[in-house]
Amino acid sequence: MIQVFVADMDGTFLRKDHSYDRALFIKMMEKIKQQNKHFVVASGNQWRQIRSFFNGYEKDISIVGENGAVILHQDTIIGSTHFEKETLASLLNYLLHVESIYLCSGVHHSYVLDAYPQAMKDHIELYARNIQYVAQYEVKDDPILKIALVCENHLTHHIMSGLQQNFPHVEVHSSGLGSIDINPYGVNKGNGLEKLLNVIHHSFDDCMAFGDGGNDVSMLERVAYPKVMANAPQWMHSYGEVIDSNQNQGVLHTILKELSQYE
Repeated sequence: MIQVFVADMDGTFLRKDHSYDRALFIKMMEKIKQQNKHFVVASGNQWRQIRSFFNGYEKDISIVGENGAVILHQDTIIGSTHFEKETLASLLNYLLHVESIYLCSGVHHSYVLDAYPQAMKDHIELYARNIQYVAQYEVKDDPILKIALVCENHLTHHIMSGLQQNFPHVEVHSSGLGSIDINPYGVNKGNGLEKLLNVIHHSFDDCMAFGDGGNDVSMLERVAYPKVMANAPQWMHSYGEVIDSNQNQGVLHTILKELSQYE
């Protein structure tokens, strides 16, 4: 029996305009609470940004944020994994020579260069909260959970290959062309979800998960009921049953259909 529903955000739960059917979500959450089940958001995004989408339900959902680097349950951080200072310093030095724009996501703040164009700052603010604009990136006291890069689409694989060759002990994920996430070693959505499941006393056998990108594979491969969005790249379709697209709110409709079986 499925007890835990896990959804990625961008390209999966959210429409292209970063919206979702709020009335349908409320209906789903009422049924989830009635049946003592769990709804989890697993995203590469900053946990504060994820949380901002679910006003009024902060204590009712769980969050696996920053690709698994931070875990929230009942609106409380129950675990986090950050870069060692030496590794972070080496990464920041390396990225000075990489053709990309990036932000450093910490436990308390996200850090973005003030010199970036305003259009790029506006784009970053769609995905992060508590942003501090800085003159240069430095190794600070705020533990850094993830570095997120934005690059030209055609440079994605080249930049990822360079990072993987030069930093074999970090995790490099891509949620789509032009988007690269760097996390501490061992951090991914699958491992983050496992930590949460241990806290709520469930296993991957109890889970249905939804995703559309490469950073979702680590959880789709482990859950008993993997679902892939119709809008996902073709190569992703082998990782689970293909369901309706994010634009058509495939996640909410699939979960509601599943929950109706237990009424």
